[in-house]
Amino acid sequence: MGNIQNADSKKSLILSVFTHPACSGCGAAVEMGWELVQDLEGIQLKTVKLENREGLERAQQCGIKTIPTMIIYRGEEECERMVGLPKKKNLEESLKRYLV
Repeated sequence: MGNIQNADSKKSLILSVFTHPACSGCGAAVEMGWELVQDLEGIQLKTVKLENREGLERAQQCGIKTIPTMIIYRGEEECERMVGLPKKKNLEESLKRYLV
């Protein structure tokens, strides 16, 4: 995934999607995130795969208990967290709210 701390700037918006291959909604969450970052400028998509050690450690650091979980960051700051698969419109509205 890459560290949130390595974001391009303090104002960059990052959508982190925590996933696992056994999760039925995770693929849809990643696809939804990918579509929105293509449509909206200024957002990076980061996927955190819980099937490897790095992903598990990151999930533990973030307190992830359910997947999929999507977290919107501005720089290092967590702005919003969505647990489960949100409606695309709700995710889009949330992303737009935090775009500078």
